[in-house]
Amino acid sequence: LSGVFARFLGRKKSLILAGFLFASLSLVSASLPAIGILSACRFGLGFAVGVASFIVPLYLSETAPASIRGAMGSLFQLMITIGIFLIAVTNVFIARAFENPHVALPLMFLIISLFSLIMFFGSFKLPESPRWLMLKNRRDDAKKVVSRILVHDEDIERELNEIEDAIKSDKGAGIGVIFKGYFFKILIMGVILQMFQQLVGINMMIYYAPTIFGYAGMKGLLAMLTVPTVNMLFTFPAIKLVEKWGRKKLLYVGAVVMMITMIAAGLAFVSIGGITDPSQIGGLPKIVLLISVIIYIFGFAVSWGPVAWIVCSEVFPLEGREVGMTITTIVNWTFAGLVMGNALSFMRDHGNASIFFVFAGFCVLSMLFLKFFVPETKGITLEKLESNLKAGIALNDLGK
Repeated sequence: LSGVFARFLGRKKSLILAGFLFASLSLVSASLPAIGILSACRFGLGFAVGVASFIVPLYLSETAPASIRGAMGSLFQLMITIGIFLIAVTNVFIARAFENPHVALPLMFLIISLFSLIMFFGSFKLPESPRWLMLKNRRDDAKKVVSRILVHDEDIERELNEIEDAIKSDKGAGIGVIFKGYFFKILIMGVILQMFQQLVGINMMIYYAPTIFGYAGMKGLLAMLTVPTVNMLFTFPAIKLVEKWGRKKLLYVGAVVMMITMIAAGLAFVSIGGITDPSQIGGLPKIVLLISVIIYIFGFAVSWGPVAWIVCSEVFPLEGREVGMTITTIVNWTFAGLVMGNALSFMRDHGNASIFFVFAGFCVLSMLFLKFFVPETKGITLEKLESNLKAGIALNDLGK
């Protein structure tokens, strides 16, 4: 439904809606209501996550100048990692300070409410996307927004004219755009890109890191905070590298790093074998596993974490951008659920090492996909990308 909100409410109001849902449902959850109500709140919070994860990269790609569009997209991912880190730290502190769950759980939800309220009220200060305003024939309003981004009058008019040309014949295409050949092929590219972002294993490492480290005999703060901390710190380089190196090169580098480290982590568990007593596990496998996870997170944080979202927010033509982003976001969260729902049982059934070799295999497949189907979008306007796509230029060459 995020695409529907984005089209009819606009990008700004959709963000306000997501912020309202985050804040209100977290506050209700903090009262520890009956399990049915709490489950409904969790469903609503998941709905808000879906809306926000769709709208924010779309909004940033439509408002940022081409020269810094990738950096802005990386900043989005950086803020996510900072949020994960802060929630991990506060939850660990609350859980250790308050053993009674009737005290700890409300405090955890109230912390979420605090951040949600910042998002909710902050969204009111945002300008609307100039491309959405042009889509609604509000050129004067769009010009006011663009004039806050660009300096010279000729640059402002050129930007507005390019947006106008892009939507002139396509306004209101809606879901039917899927059946246009040029759109369908870029949609399939975005879908597979988001599939690989999850199939390389990141959400298993984020959500289940304490469990995985526990299998290797490592517990405590090291097991609970290593992944969110490293994930946050290593996203900072992506802000600069995504404009310096480009999207595609970063994705290649990330895939290679993750492949090597997943193989190393798998070999660490192979050496542990069937040992179940943590005290009997040697120091070397633990060190190899810890270093592998840290470098793996680095590989993801500077590449597939932000860049998959950036590319998907850039490649779709304006008339189908909401549709394309909706479908690729659905695919991302679907595969996140599949990985999280099956990873630990897969390890149980096939051995702890097995899942790491599977993720390494997906890293290899992602590199082949990058080589043949993913364009470099660094430094090119969204309108030029759209023009190349409609001209029938091969996906791999769209950014040239």
